Amino acid sequence: MPYYLDNTFLLENPWITVVGCGGTGGFVAEGLCRLFQGRDATIVLVDHDRVEPHNLLRQNFYRDDIGKFKSQALADRLSQSYNRAVGYSVYPFREESRPEGSRYPGLSYHGGSLIIGCADNAAARRAMADCLPGDPCRWLIDAGNDTNWGQVLVGNIAHRVVLEEPPFSGDTCHLAPAPTLQRPDLLTAVSARPPDVDCAAALDLTDQDPTINQMMASLVLQVVRRMVAGACPFLGLYLDLDQGTVNPGYVTPQAVARLVDPTDAA
Repeated sequence: MPYYLDNTFLLENPWITVVGCGGTGGFVAEGLCRLFQGRDATIVLVDHDRVEPHNLLRQNFYRDDIGKFKSQALADRLSQSYNRAVGYSVYPFREESRPEGSRYPGLSYHGGSLIIGCADNAAARRAMADCLPGDPCRWLIDAGNDTNWGQVLVGNIAHRVVLEEPPFSGDTCHLAPAPTLQRPDLLTAVSARPPDVDCAAALDLTDQDPTINQMMASLVLQVVRRMVAGACPFLGLYLDLDQGTVNPGYVTPQAVARLVDPTDAA
């Protein structure tokens, strides 16, 4: 029997925050504008980095964007291109409302719906995990990659707990392990590249595949599309460009209990 992630929080004016607007996040942001054309949806972009010349190779920016904040450059361009309000923050992601100098089209900057993490550092991932209340109304998708492989993980419970409510009703999963519970190493991983070299510049040092971020963005958008349709069976998708494969991890009662419930002996 297949099981699917709950989608009720995405049905009416969902609030979607994209954290990290570089390699993967910039393409995710534009894909969301396409995916939600003709629908009410609040989209907010969060990134405190500025566009640099080497970003133009793999990221969704143009020469005129150089020197601008990534989140603001994208939000302004997408707002105009898709005739919709797109909010932005030029501060690191945290649980708070409307920092000065940023544009938010609503009351708080990630609301109760969906957070999409496209940041490549443990601190940002911890901040996103910390704002998950273990509630069916807030979910987190995390996308991370290296030179030629990556993973997209989805869930809404950041810590092992004894579940007070059944995580499933019929074939619908309301509570699932967050990305950092599926992969605790995401909170401790240390980048192998020098501290003053960002993910885009790492292409020159590690031969990072120039298409990896667009591939990752496509997987993220596939998860979002399926969640909106109530037909997402995935806890994770694992991409390997060397092998040309995408391997799924499915949401099942056994997988949820094993990763979430501390009393589960499996």
